[in-house]
Amino acid sequence: MTIRRMTAISLCAAILTVSVVLFPSIPLSQLNISLTLQTMFVILIGFLLKPQDAFLSILIYVLLGVIGLPVFSQGRSGLSALFGPSGGFIMLFPVVGLLISLLKSKTNHFIHDLIIGCLISIVFLYGFGTLWLSFSLAIPYLSALSGMLIFIPFDVIKLILAYSIYQRLPKSLIHSW
Repeated sequence: MTIRRMTAISLCAAILTVSVVLFPSIPLSQLNISLTLQTMFVILIGFLLKPQDAFLSILIYVLLGVIGLPVFSQGRSGLSALFGPSGGFIMLFPVVGLLISLLKSKTNHFIHDLIIGCLISIVFLYGFGTLWLSFSLAIPYLSALSGMLIFIPFDVIKLILAYSIYQRLPKSLIHSW
């Protein structure tokens, strides 16, 4: 692995980590789930990095939280955060970054990338993250899923913002990673 790749992976992990502090979470749901910008940065990392690098970068972020740094929403950390209601989403973040990176268009096709982003960051993440939410709160899956509907418009906006940032970054910077 080159120093350039290690730097990109570390920088993206740091940006994701700092995003929680710079943009505090907003409680929106009775399910103990908050609105954060974590998913926007997970999506952005998926667009920016190669699949393996996106996965590693986001995994580093998750591991920082597991070892006790308060990097999850509401300043939470440790294994208890992973076993709490939002733990399924946190555990899926590296997979989301990996899948977006794998499936994004090679030619920056706007519609293709937004559809892929929606399918992965909303359909996949909500579908499987809500399974853990349902289990951890001991509520029916459809009740948990309906409680997540309030977040969809915000996640669509975060997807568009992440893609806009990705499009505005110099291609020479992205391709050098």
